[in-house]
Amino acid sequence: MSAPFKHRGSGFNAVRAAVAAAIAIAALGAGPAAEETLVIDAASVAPGSPRQWVFDGAAASSGPAGPVIGLSPAPADEGTEPDLRLSFDEALPSDPSGKWSLEVVGPVSISPSSRFGAGAGSFRAPATKLVLQPASAGVFTPNMPIGDMSLEFWLKPTRADSGEIVMLWKANRKAGSAWLPQQISCLISMNRMTFGFINFFADPSGKATTLSLKGSSVVVPGAWSHHLVRFDSSTGLVEYLMNGEIEAVAYATSTGRQAGTVFSPMAGDSGRMEIAPNYTGLIDELRIVRAFVEAPRLGRYRPSGGSAVSPIFDLGGTNSLLKAVEADALTPAESAVHWSYRFGDSSAGWADDDPAWAPFSPGGALARDGAEVRGRYLQLRMELFPDASGERSPTVSAIRVRFEPDLPPSPPAAARAKAGDGSVAVSWSPLTEADIAGYVVYYGSAPGDYFGSDAREGRSPIFVPGSGASSLTLTGLRNGSLYFIAVAAYDGAQPPHIGDSSREVSARPSRVSP
Repeated sequence: MSAPFKHRGSGFNAVRAAVAAAIAIAALGAGPAAEETLVIDAASVAPGSPRQWVFDGAAASSGPAGPVIGLSPAPADEGTEPDLRLSFDEALPSDPSGKWSLEVVGPVSISPSSRFGAGAGSFRAPATKLVLQPASAGVFTPNMPIGDMSLEFWLKPTRADSGEIVMLWKANRKAGSAWLPQQISCLISMNRMTFGFINFFADPSGKATTLSLKGSSVVVPGAWSHHLVRFDSSTGLVEYLMNGEIEAVAYATSTGRQAGTVFSPMAGDSGRMEIAPNYTGLIDELRIVRAFVEAPRLGRYRPSGGSAVSPIFDLGGTNSLLKAVEADALTPAESAVHWSYRFGDSSAGWADDDPAWAPFSPGGALARDGAEVRGRYLQLRMELFPDASGERSPTVSAIRVRFEPDLPPSPPAAARAKAGDGSVAVSWSPLTEADIAGYVVYYGSAPGDYFGSDAREGRSPIFVPGSGASSLTLTGLRNGSLYFIAVAAYDGAQPPHIGDSSREVSARPSRVSP
């Protein structure tokens, strides 16, 4: 057993053990080449990493057996600025745009069975409804042409009975010297959605206008469906889409076709909008935007998916052999996870894409062109993609990194010290381990205190290159002084790993020494 000693590299084993414990490395075997495993999940942290998990369009959540990584549902109106948006994600419904005042009538509640976000509005006819009025300049500013416009929402009716009213807008619009009653209605008739517009599209001549759109698809009780009415101010086109499919088409023009004068939508005075005045069921993500929505987002997740980048994990020692990265992942339907990693002996200066990421498949080969993958610092990146419908997300739970540490060499055996005149001849038995680059000779004037500086060969420690090296003579020493000496081996890693020291030996140089 080697004696304890002090030198510049003596803290390596303690530091390595502390780092290994901090990142929860579990050894799979024993001996100098034991394989080890680093187990990672969404809750794993790396104390020395500049950043921990970074999510973009993805998030960590609780799974059946622990934390999992999956896609994060995006807001339905992502990328647009709505004039009105009711998402029902808070304890009480509200309009984040601040353009509408809102009154809750009856026990309107928030249901966790949402289509997007944390909640959906739950209504029960005839006791509950929301009452909204324009509060500031927006799409429904009275007597101002609106231009392009879209109204959309998600619906999950309890019964879908005929006569249920999902939305109702009422106002009075002045046309010349006359006042015209104005109404927008959205109701269920024979299990189908019907939208009616009375005097909402303004005829420049001042005449009354009526436009109706009735869907052909059945609204199914207990199932979510998406409804969109959109207006194109350049052509007068008014379309109703259910679940992204065109259900009805009309033209707000003087001819009722794709020709003639376009009737611009225009809100009247003293307008009042009621949401669910006679409806039982759930409503989510109701919004009005000043735009012609070309492609409504029907899926829960972005088609582009999301990503998760791990912290930089320290495997505890340079030149460690990365053997495999395995993962417990679920990829329902066409969903997928694309993996990449980067690995090196130093992580200083790593940027988002420098060094470059190397793609791999969990459980598959990591080496390129047959070369071993060696290093100390590891970072993983996951790109997650939903299925074709955008409804199902892949999930990643446990990740296992299997690696083989490049352990320091064993201590040399049979270290000897022979005193001479102002010198000490140090010898040892060379090691037969494969990865030996040379030896380190420590010397000093007290047991375990190897900070000697007398020898012409240099201050302690002195590196002796060569795997077969077996001796070093220290010269220029003080006769009569007792020197304490130990020998360690180092390997070919960069920087090298220095092993434990040999048994300590001592010698006292003398002019009469043989």
